[in-house]
Amino acid sequence: MNVTRLWIAAAVASVLVAGCGGNDKPSSSNSAKSTATADASAALGATKQASGDPIVLGLLNLESGPVTFPEYRQAAELAVKYINDYKGGIGGKPVKIESCATDGQPSTSARCAGQMVDKKPTAILGGADIGAPGAFPVYARADLAYLGGIPFTPVESNAPNAVQFYSISIGDNAAASKYAAEELDVKKASVIYTDDTQGKATGLGVIVPALTKAGVDVKSVPVAPSAADFTSVAAAAIQSGPDMVYVNSPNACPGILKALKSVGFSGKIFGIDPCTSPQALDTAGDAAEGLYFAQPFESLDSGTDDAKLMLAAWQKYGPKDLALDSIAQAGFSTVMNIQAALDGVSTLDTKSILAAFKDGAAHPNFLAHDYTCDGKQLAGNTAICNAFQKIKQVKGGKVTTVTDDWVSGADLYTPPNS
Repeated sequence: MNVTRLWIAAAVASVLVAGCGGNDKPSSSNSAKSTATADASAALGATKQASGDPIVLGLLNLESGPVTFPEYRQAAELAVKYINDYKGGIGGKPVKIESCATDGQPSTSARCAGQMVDKKPTAILGGADIGAPGAFPVYARADLAYLGGIPFTPVESNAPNAVQFYSISIGDNAAASKYAAEELDVKKASVIYTDDTQGKATGLGVIVPALTKAGVDVKSVPVAPSAADFTSVAAAAIQSGPDMVYVNSPNACPGILKALKSVGFSGKIFGIDPCTSPQALDTAGDAAEGLYFAQPFESLDSGTDDAKLMLAAWQKYGPKDLALDSIAQAGFSTVMNIQAALDGVSTLDTKSILAAFKDGAAHPNFLAHDYTCDGKQLAGNTAICNAFQKIKQVKGGKVTTVTDDWVSGADLYTPPNS
């Protein structure tokens, strides 16, 4: 329980300052919106209307408190409208989402889970909920499968009744570390991390050991959570002459990038997703130019069939103010993956549902790399079915994808205390 509380605290610290979409929307949102065309019929395909009694999916989602993720639920509901009209729902029956808003507290999530169980759902649609560990004992007693969502804590990433289609915090940073070492030939690096629970868990627990395992000589540089002047931190980071500086400090990222520029650093810069929010990029200005980072999804302006489909569905069903960030992509993707895996399952009990995913085979993963639920995709995270990421870079103030192939750094990750 102490470990779980630490990870919950880490997740809270991360999302409060911008994490994984949050209230700072990734810069791909506006360009993705402009990609949607007036005629979306080709992307949507032929209609195939679902009918009959609905298949209920329960959803707990963080929508109250200092940080909220309503776009996850909105995008999931958008995907449900699409599959009910164009994919025949699941097995010909319409899908219905029953949702409960949480506030980040495990006790609230536990209460919501109890209310959800009373609605007799077929399964739980994983959400964006940092209080989810409070709900899992309720799901276990009710023998319900937990499918997809955002795995903020080790509980979602290891529960035997859970299936996770992507990895954040671990998968993205490990992949970025691998790309730096193998593709950019980084030999020496400094990792700047916020000196708090989240910063240590990600910076010292994932990035530093991953780079070290890849053969990079690494120096770690802590920055106080309350720091306002980052010049001394930047100076300390470049003192040893690194090829690369990796910034793992969500709230301080723009200031650190500016400081690195001011002290004359001209090497490669890596960072985390929150460093690339519109607000962060505007604040950092040209100091963010060239910044590399990793995300588990194709960009919505990439022109792929999946990206076109999500944009077309959004254009048809709305809401028009939906934040098209990575959280929304996760919501849409999760529903699409559930529909694809369960459409041909004749009996939707928990055993059959989990078996449809945990068959050890590769499955198409909407907007993301194929997933394989064999418990071996990421050490110490048995419910994670995919650790692959796209490497992206800030060019001309915009986020661009720089890798055609997916990158996984799973081989560079070693779980704590293992």
